[in-house]
Amino acid sequence: MSEVSERQLRVEGVIATLAYLWDEDAHEIPEWVAQELTFSQMRLLFLLSKNGPAPMSKIAEWLQVGLPTASGVVERVERHGLVARQHRLDDRRVVDCQLTDAGRLLIDQISGSRVEMMRQILRVLNDEELEQIGGLISAMVGRLSAEAAANKAQDTRVVTSEEDASPA
Repeated sequence: MSEVSERQLRVEGVIATLAYLWDEDAHEIPEWVAQELTFSQMRLLFLLSKNGPAPMSKIAEWLQVGLPTASGVVERVERHGLVARQHRLDDRRVVDCQLTDAGRLLIDQISGSRVEMMRQILRVLNDEELEQIGGLISAMVGRLSAEAAANKAQDTRVVTSEEDASPA
């Protein structure tokens, strides 16, 4: 068996083990699941939480959809009372979308549920194991961050090269 396939088997084994942790019946289903939001709607809420109010054009860009589709996503989340649309004071043509208090509370509940689930999972480890897993996770984050930075730099070089090559 080649080295690559052995490594892939190890990766798949780790994924299967992690899947057991996430699928464990010991975790209660949080109240926020009752919201029945789609992935796009949840993504919108998290993006607004991270980036603050945004115009519809930015939301369409984030969701990688057209303006009518983005508007529909916002409208459905607005019906849940989680976001509100408001015309900008400086330019009434621009409509910003922002989280409501209920939307912020939902994001806090979701984030808190994730943290609590991780606490439940990690509580079974002793101090030495916690230190080991902490070191491994830090190594993964560092390498993934470096990889993302390298990819971003590569993308910038490609765009710059293409702009340089285009006729004036």
